Amino acid sequence: MARWKNIALWLFGIASLILIYSFARNKHDQAKIKSLEIDIDYSKKQYFVKETEIKKLVQIEYPYLDSLYLREINIKLLEEKLDNHPSISKAEVFSTLDGILRIEVTQKMPVARFMHTGASYYLDAKGDSMPLSPNFSARVPLVTGSISTSNRAEVFQFVNTLSKDEFFRNFFAGIEISANGEWLLFPKPGHHKVLLGKPENAEVKLKKLKIFYQSAVTKKNIDSLKTINLKYKGQVICRKYK
Repeated sequence: MARWKNIALWLFGIASLILIYSFARNKHDQAKIKSLEIDIDYSKKQYFVKETEIKKLVQIEYPYLDSLYLREINIKLLEEKLDNHPSISKAEVFSTLDGILRIEVTQKMPVARFMHTGASYYLDAKGDSMPLSPNFSARVPLVTGSISTSNRAEVFQFVNTLSKDEFFRNFFAGIEISANGEWLLFPKPGHHKVLLGKPENAEVKLKKLKIFYQSAVTKKNIDSLKTINLKYKGQVICRKYK
């Protein structure tokens, strides 16, 4: 008897949940859109996407948004349209029972900027190309010189290595790649260049460079440096301005 009672209570509970869900769903479907709320993640201080752009994209799909019911909004389609924005990594669209249509936007994060053969574009945190934006210019290393698909992948790996080290994060302003595949790095502090050579064993070379900076370079003597050469195994060769 107790077993059947438990089953009945269980079934009643499920039926109650279905009824509550159906009621809430019906209330949601009958709700008119009161307002549009847009939340763009600016926590990493990147400003590629503006709220006005998102509103325009929504307006193209739904010109008379204020007169629509929530049930008339195709959430998935709207997310796909927003995801096609060149500077948006992910858009999430949802609505509330009180009639608010909410859009949350995550921007793409550039890690390097390439400039060659008259073209300029970013490489984002996923390793994909990202066009420049008229709204904002990111402070990431500028890569110039002989650029190819293979060394684009090497640059992506290199900047990821830099980002994991607090000392080298945001340390280099540029990378120049020569026709023979050797790299020239341009640090932000001082007026010198770092001859990395080819990017093989970059982590080992960066460790040597870090030790050199921390042990031999000061605020007083950094401007006297002309080049730091890491091309040769186990060596750091330094040249100064005369």
